[in-house]
Amino acid sequence: MCDCSKVHLYEVEFKLDGMTIVPTHKNCGDALNEKQADVFQKELVKSWGLEEKE
Repeated sequence: MCDCSKVHLYEVEFKLDGMTIVPTHKNCGDALNEKQADVFQKELVKSWGLEEKE
């Protein structure tokens, strides 16, 4: 898991892990942890101009 303190929207890439697509941090190459993935999803939805449904 990625332990980087701040992960920006443009530092995330998607890699295959078996049959699952996993968001990974470009700098360290590790998969995002749960908290980072949550923040990344919110930033992505916000950048697309979509309203987040809760």
